[in-house]
Amino acid sequence: MSETFSEDDLVPNSSEQRSKRRLAFERVAASVGIGCAALIFGGMIALGATAAPAVFRLTPKPFSGTAMGAAFASFGQIALGAACIALLVEVARTMLTRHQPPQPWDRVRRLVSVALAGCAAYMALNLTPQISALHESGAVRNEGEKGALLEQTHRRAELVGKIEVGLALGLIFLHVMTLRGREPDDEEVFAPRPPGPQG
Repeated sequence: MSETFSEDDLVPNSSEQRSKRRLAFERVAASVGIGCAALIFGGMIALGATAAPAVFRLTPKPFSGTAMGAAFASFGQIALGAACIALLVEVARTMLTRHQPPQPWDRVRRLVSVALAGCAAYMALNLTPQISALHESGAVRNEGEKGALLEQTHRRAELVGKIEVGLALGLIFLHVMTLRGREPDDEEVFAPRPPGPQG
């Protein structure tokens, strides 16, 4: 039996083309997910660890609380939007890999994405408006009933913010670690047989 090699043998078949497209789309989706998580991580660090201490130190009350409340309110909407996009990324990556065996770290990544979105929503829709309202009503931390409530809410916001930072960093790591390479069939290279009878 003889086999001849032609240029048609170099053309990827439809299965190989679909596999390459899935891989490309998954890389794009993972990049978007990493970008969203990095935005949340960087924004929380910039506001919570850098801007807030400086504003409260240099700006007199109650203007400092009002200023930071407005800043956190604006960023909260950005973080919430980024977290929603990160959830859409999870849907996309799940659809792209539905024909492959599920991996444990993929499930962990999905859970982290949901938890991050929950923290972002809780911060943007609940904690930040509460803190802003208390500042606008003249509350001062640890002074009177409103001050005690402000302190309690502020501590809760700090805890949720730290969790949010940890989840965002973890999500970046998980997106990188769960990104699949080329499928095994794509990595195998078969040398063509020379024309003529084969032993």
